[in-house]
Amino acid sequence: MSRYAKTVSEIRKFNRFYTVSMGFLDSGYLDTVYSIVETRILFEIRMRRTCIQSDIAKTLHVDKSYLSRIITRFSKNGIIEKYKSKEDKRVTYITLTEKGNIEADRLIELTDTKIKSQIISLSSDECEKLCDAMNLIISILGKEE
Repeated sequence: MSRYAKTVSEIRKFNRFYTVSMGFLDSGYLDTVYSIVETRILFEIRMRRTCIQSDIAKTLHVDKSYLSRIITRFSKNGIIEKYKSKEDKRVTYITLTEKGNIEADRLIELTDTKIKSQIISLSSDECEKLCDAMNLIISILGKEE
């Protein structure tokens, strides 16, 4: 067995547990009309306030044409606005509309509620250990970023 085999197996086990427990594999994330990818895109736009589509594609590692279809749908549904840069007409900025901000806030609240329901029975010490473990994972696997 290679030195990485156990680590690969444990990461896969954790991913299976986490994706199911958070409902990431459900057709509508948290019983909404959005997939987990769409929810994450809305969150990214919300956090950045104004952004360029290619930045979202890079950050989330989403195929540009797939992202483009999602952005087009969001635009048609009045969730986002797109506008051309005054300096460079090749650049299109994306921002959430008022409707989009309300929807993003609703999705954030649903996600927070889901997470709270999973940790409600944990003690303060267990919460601290969980946070430390997640930060450790980020520090080890996030070295490249």
